[in-house]
Amino acid sequence: MMREGCGNSSERREQPPCLSAMAVQDSQALEVRAHHLLCAVCVRGGCETPPCGREALQPLLDAMWQDAYVALKITADLDLNRAHYFDVYAERGERELPEEYQERAGDHVGRRKDLEVCRLLGIAPNTALPAYWAYQILLDRVGTVAGICTSPTPDSRHWPQCPHAAAGYYESIAGAPQRSLQEQTERGEDLSGEGIWAMVRPRSRQEMQEAKAVSARHIIQTADRLFIRPNHVLCVLCTAETQDPLIQDNLIELRKRMEDDPDIPVTLTEGCCMVCDSCNVYDPEEHVCYRAHIKNQLRDLHMLERLDLPPGATLPSRELYARVYERIGSLADICGWGDGSNTAPFWAPCGGWQGDQLAKAREAGLILGGNSGG
Repeated sequence: MMREGCGNSSERREQPPCLSAMAVQDSQALEVRAHHLLCAVCVRGGCETPPCGREALQPLLDAMWQDAYVALKITADLDLNRAHYFDVYAERGERELPEEYQERAGDHVGRRKDLEVCRLLGIAPNTALPAYWAYQILLDRVGTVAGICTSPTPDSRHWPQCPHAAAGYYESIAGAPQRSLQEQTERGEDLSGEGIWAMVRPRSRQEMQEAKAVSARHIIQTADRLFIRPNHVLCVLCTAETQDPLIQDNLIELRKRMEDDPDIPVTLTEGCCMVCDSCNVYDPEEHVCYRAHIKNQLRDLHMLERLDLPPGATLPSRELYARVYERIGSLADICGWGDGSNTAPFWAPCGGWQGDQLAKAREAGLILGGNSGG
């Protein structure tokens, strides 16, 4: 059941009218104090009276529910202590104190929480992150508010702790089980209120099922050209031993269409493609994959560079895969960054980067024509 305040799943933001409007929108990050990220989780977990006030959190809650990829500028006060101690304590007066110095200095509890959250997120204060990733990292790394919203001196007059810290509001959200992409797509709106899906809205099952039916039928029956993002060209090969369609994507349909017609043109499109229509982490209005939007852009460009093709190149599927087999040595080259490095959650290697599916497909001549494809 959807938690109170999580919004109406039928509400969607209007489609931006043009690319320039999207660029302006993306540049206007919503500022949020770092520890208010925690307060927002507590509200989704049932807290009705967060110390900062519900009104301080509502813009954040509304924006994320409307657009899971809205940019959040996660703030913390780093400039307060640039004031020289003589100016502060001896009223030397050679330099003006920072604006609203006394109020900011008195907010030492909040400033400590903000910096602690930034540390746990692994970011510098005032970094902008998509809301989806800010909360994916937060909920993964911070399972409890103990040590952040509590204090080692709980009775202190100077360092009071949050009165709701022990109520379990945050933990009820953060403790949700991790679910595969298939499970997420199967459950749809039933995910609402669970983990990351308490903060951002999942797609409904009906919407995803309809998208799957329409897109799969088009790929198999009516498409005279396929649109595939470059790194998904490798994902297609990873389904070589799977024959039944997948609920969360169209990889099987695309592979079978190319097996049946190795001369069908394939356009290498940057951004989400024919693979994505039915996926729970795909927003068809914003045309963005919440989970892989960042890293897949770099993977696409790496693929195009290896294949010596420009973005938007179109060629028959058999010629495309002949280039793949000739120029890509292993999945590790693209899907594992060459060295398996994992510098941040949104740059993580694909889970199958050490697999041998590419080698097997190369040996079988998959999609080159005259193969069984299975």
